[in-house]
Amino acid sequence: MNESGRATLTGLGLGTVAVLLYRRWMRELPCPNAPTSSNPTKQGFSIKVASSHWDVIVIGSGVGGLTAAALLAKEGKKVLVLEQHDIAGGNLHTFTEKGYEFDTGLHYVGGKIGNKKSPLRRQLDYVTDGQVEWERMDDVYDVAIVDDERFNFHSDWTVLKSELKQKFPQECTAIDAFFGLVSKTTQLFPVFIVLKRLPGPIFRLCLRFFSSSLGIFAKTTKEVLESITSNPKLTGVLSYAYGDYGETPSRGAFAMHSLIYTHYEGGAYYPVGGPLKVATSIIEVIEKWNGKVFVRAPVSSILIDDRNRAIGVEVKGKQIFANTIISSVGAPSTFGKLLPAKHQGLVSPIIEAMKNDKIASNMTLMSMFVGINDPDGSLDLPKQNLWIYSSWELDANMDKFKEDFKKPASFFISFSSAKDPTYKTRNPGKQVALVIGPGFFDHVENFQNKRVKHRGDEYEAIKKEWENMFMDVLLKEFPFLRDRIDFVEFGTALSNDFYLGTHRGAVYGLAHTPERFLQQWLRPKTPISNLYLTGQDVCSCGIGGALIGGYLCAYDVSPKCFLRTASLLG
Repeated sequence: MNESGRATLTGLGLGTVAVLLYRRWMRELPCPNAPTSSNPTKQGFSIKVASSHWDVIVIGSGVGGLTAAALLAKEGKKVLVLEQHDIAGGNLHTFTEKGYEFDTGLHYVGGKIGNKKSPLRRQLDYVTDGQVEWERMDDVYDVAIVDDERFNFHSDWTVLKSELKQKFPQECTAIDAFFGLVSKTTQLFPVFIVLKRLPGPIFRLCLRFFSSSLGIFAKTTKEVLESITSNPKLTGVLSYAYGDYGETPSRGAFAMHSLIYTHYEGGAYYPVGGPLKVATSIIEVIEKWNGKVFVRAPVSSILIDDRNRAIGVEVKGKQIFANTIISSVGAPSTFGKLLPAKHQGLVSPIIEAMKNDKIASNMTLMSMFVGINDPDGSLDLPKQNLWIYSSWELDANMDKFKEDFKKPASFFISFSSAKDPTYKTRNPGKQVALVIGPGFFDHVENFQNKRVKHRGDEYEAIKKEWENMFMDVLLKEFPFLRDRIDFVEFGTALSNDFYLGTHRGAVYGLAHTPERFLQQWLRPKTPISNLYLTGQDVCSCGIGGALIGGYLCAYDVSPKCFLRTASLLG
């Protein structure tokens, strides 16, 4: 055999060995099918169980944390999730008072999640083992309102654009331009996220070289809209959804605004069985793969060794060790609270960056939970959300509210009992309403160090004023509910911090501004070896954003996970 033949045979042999080794490395692991808990979201912390060595410890049980945990558990890693609250799930958790079940963070989801072949549905099905079904809301999923003027936001963009053009006949070109830019920006977003992972000089060079395309990521919603129309009302109407990510048009990134619009193109959905069904399903997957999720397990510190590596956490004075630590409680709490002071110098540029007003969250949310008596099940409540504003000058509304807490800028009204087809069966004779409005931590900061439910008469008086305003808005839209209201609970930014573990009430994480999206340190891998971030700060806010954050985190921890599941990202 000549030299060429021998080289060919050698190449074939090596190639065959490489393929066999790859197939062995990537072989599907058999699920241990370990027993699952009878109440997976409420397993109390056990130091006896937790004290063994883990492959991965996840701090916090929000969507991003549970997703990363489930993905890594399916890779055969021994995973422990630690949640400070008495119920797991983060914004997926629900609570019950007087027989009324309330959601806290998931109010609707788009992403064509009703289609089992859509990327978002496939991503979620992988970490829930397909245990969650989704109920479609009305075709008009959102209604934006100022006084008696209403704009319906239809899931079919052809219908939506047609109706907008009927109301703004002189702005047809601007409306087409807006939806064109929304589509283009959304398509570019995955490319932008990949480019952010490049070395800083190369990333900045790409931004400069491709500024005609990528320049949109440096612009606010207001800047983009004012470049295509001078009509303030149209600008306000097209900006109505800023409440979904917590930044008014003058601050919010147009990229984030675009993601919200395209997310709901094709329809909005609600989980059958309520949001807790999603958390429960993911936790059952973690448990089946020999992982654990404990509540009442507040992590007080991340353990760092003398080589600046994360090696574990401290919970209730006990140290628990792991090879990898993942935090899903947000960058501010991770670096500013959980990281020991003597090690914060390792991330000092990040801590300084988060002090920037354009990166720190500017807004929180307040929530009014309303229990409605419906003994005969006769109430016909809508499967759509209402967004109510004092005027179409959305930034001006917020500025007035910041100066005077008695002038709320906007309200969001949702009826989860109408969205979930199982609600009335699970909670007979009951319906619920949720009214949400923006808030500022400054309005309640003076009461933050007082004990929950004992913050004093002044705090309660302020809450009551807000509650009355929120109730007036609800009853103006639905006056027939007046004699049906059986229970009311009001929560502020301080409630978010206590129950959800947020930082200064920031339920959406860091600000969704152009400046935030340009920060290259907002990625799963941190400057500290073995410490990773997941959740909303990694990608973007919302259930879909936190889910992607969980996937990106798992990929950085385990390249094998990427090779196995990357096709789910679409």
